[in-house]
Amino acid sequence: MPSRPRSRLFDRGRAVVARRAPFTIRLTHRTRAGSTVQGVQLRLDPGSRTTGIAIVDEQERVGPQGRTAVARRGLITIELRHRGRQIHGAMRRRAGYRRRRRSANLRYRAPRRDNRTRPDGWLPPSLRHRIDSTLSLVTRLSRYAPVTEIHVEQAAFDTTAFAEVMPADRQEREAPTHAGSELREFLLAKWKRSCAYCDATGVPLDIEHVRPRSRGGSDRESNLVLACVPCNQAKGAARVRNSSPTSRNVWNGCSLS
Repeated sequence: MPSRPRSRLFDRGRAVVARRAPFTIRLTHRTRAGSTVQGVQLRLDPGSRTTGIAIVDEQERVGPQGRTAVARRGLITIELRHRGRQIHGAMRRRAGYRRRRRSANLRYRAPRRDNRTRPDGWLPPSLRHRIDSTLSLVTRLSRYAPVTEIHVEQAAFDTTAFAEVMPADRQEREAPTHAGSELREFLLAKWKRSCAYCDATGVPLDIEHVRPRSRGGSDRESNLVLACVPCNQAKGAARVRNSSPTSRNVWNGCSLS
């Protein structure tokens, strides 16, 4: 069972150290058959670069006013750092070596990408490493602690990044930037999966810069909306005169709404 290094059980000779990292003890004065072990919870906070892992136990305590509250205590906290960037860089270097060798010595052969197949359930090596390393550590921790529940935090986007939670004077100064699927999910939830110009739904939506990047527009959330393909192509790199998120954007004297 995970425990703290300083325990009274060692002074009494009732426990021995079973493992140093993570610090785990084993009781010597009783057997497993005659013991009642309370289960613990394993909580995961997955991320692209690091994954947070914690083992906690919960106990019900009665307060001064007779109310029952659940007290949660952390036993082990681990930060697992992934090697996704290193794996991605190594794969790109390997592809460059193979491309150079093929173009220099084997010009008569067809590119290998034309006859390469991927099995079902294939994942990129960087993503596969993230999953395998997390599962390996969870399996190892389950051998040292009686894990009864596993909780995984899932979030499509950072809810604290909503502009409504920030004061008006801080939205432009501290509005966070997003990347990848988090940005798209955030905009889909903000604009209710519809075009910001014509309210079209059920059609492919592109991420549109209200102030174009060619005219100094940024990639912050306050400058991004969702637009269908016709509206996005009609707007192009035109300068927007009214960029309020709550109103329809107008450019060149005409509106798409």
